[in-house]
Amino acid sequence: MKQNRWVQDPVKGEGADVVPFPANARLEVTYLTDPEVLAAALPPPLTAPPEPRVHVRFTRIEVNGKLHEIVCSFLVDAMFGDQLGQHCLVMPIDLPDAIAPSRERYGEPKKMAEMAFERQGDHVRASVTRQGVTIIDVVGDITEKLPTPEPYPLLHFWYKFLPAVSGTGFDAGPFLVTLHQTMKPESCEKVEGKIVLRDLPGTPVADLPVLEQ
Repeated sequence: MKQNRWVQDPVKGEGADVVPFPANARLEVTYLTDPEVLAAALPPPLTAPPEPRVHVRFTRIEVNGKLHEIVCSFLVDAMFGDQLGQHCLVMPIDLPDAIAPSRERYGEPKKMAEMAFERQGDHVRASVTRQGVTIIDVVGDITEKLPTPEPYPLLHFWYKFLPAVSGTGFDAGPFLVTLHQTMKPESCEKVEGKIVLRDLPGTPVADLPVLEQ
């Protein structure tokens, strides 16, 4: 009997509620921004949080000791009912194969970019470059080792949708996707440095000004 090679039986365990990830190097800059600007960036049903906080989070993912991808999450704090979480406005990445599956399945706002995230001694630098413009540039020096935080939960908000064929509105969705994540730090260090945000149409990170780092 002939068999279509694209027809396969379901994989046992696919869609598990718990997906573990190995430890990866992470650099995070957190700052307070204009509350009105942040509120305007939140799609319903998300609402403005008590503090207008922005998180710029770089992650360097290695597999078997070799660099696999670098991803940056540009997030703002947001409320869903009485739950405080983080809404990702844009997620630049340098792995092309990860963009379409992540956007279509989970609603992650991934965009292709040139990424950098390196540490040399105590000096750290990370950046995102799209269309020839370095829209996020972080540079700093590690000044001290901090106590390792206890494991803590993170709630993420993404939107999954299918744009309409007509070009106006949606053929499906939008659907609010929530991701419940438990962070388990292995070490923590303080970085003294600066962040520069630049403007680029379609990637509006510079619209959220740095008021207090």
